[in-house]
Amino acid sequence: ASILSVLQERDYVRLEKRRFVPEDRGRLVTAFLTSFFPRYVEYSFTAELEDELDEISNGKINWKEVLRRFWKAFHGAVEETRELRVRDVLDALDALLGPHFFPDTGKGDPRVCPDCGNGRMSLKLGKFGAFVGCSNYPDCRFTRQLVAPGAEGADDAAALLPRTLGTDPETGLSVTVRRG
Repeated sequence: ASILSVLQERDYVRLEKRRFVPEDRGRLVTAFLTSFFPRYVEYSFTAELEDELDEISNGKINWKEVLRRFWKAFHGAVEETRELRVRDVLDALDALLGPHFFPDTGKGDPRVCPDCGNGRMSLKLGKFGAFVGCSNYPDCRFTRQLVAPGAEGADDAAALLPRTLGTDPETGLSVTVRRG
């Protein structure tokens, strides 16, 4: 119960009709773990670990040996990711979560930038966390919060994001509403 409370408090999931529904933050963490640490999110890993914990409590195996084996394997998994660049991680997450954050509505490419019209929208990382941005940065500065279209809170998030109002008749440049 305490773990489930923490997951809700940190916005990884929400309770809806007595069921847990993943939030976008939870989807992002899950995609990261399944991409780079698959062993630790497999059902068999959890089942095996529970069996070992039962054997420890029954005095059949030494807890230090279980911990030593776990740490050796986990350390190896971390070492395998050491050379990854942030861009590699973002590309993997973007590929996995693309259908969620950019659903096909049948109205053309859902990843086309709504501001410049020729950039590609993808996951980005900034000092405040992950967001969705245009590939034509810095020429196009369109961004939006990491919220899937149609998700709870997506409309509120969209209202806060840069939005084109029109074109300045003197300069021909776009006039936008921004927050910040």
